[in-house]
Amino acid sequence: MRAARLHRIGERLSIDLVEIPEVGPDDVIVGVQASGICHSDINYRDGLGSIGKLPITLGHEIAGVVAKTGSRSEGIEGGTEFAFTT
Repeated sequence: MRAARLHRIGERLSIDLVEIPEVGPDDVIVGVQASGICHSDINYRDGLGSIGKLPITLGHEIAGVVAKTGSRSEGIEGGTEFAFTT
């Protein structure tokens, strides 16, 4: 999948190919159709917030369709439209 990733503080984001994660028993994987880069993401790029290890995928405001559900996930099914922000 493609992801907007920050490799170095102060530099432009790059679009990288990354592996699709495995779905865990309590997880839901969403096929992201849109993602927002907000002010906190810009702060991370500029070194104004703690982000941990680089590279990091930015864009935590997403909308898409549920692609896979874990064996213990309840209340959401594959194909469900989904929007989420953290």
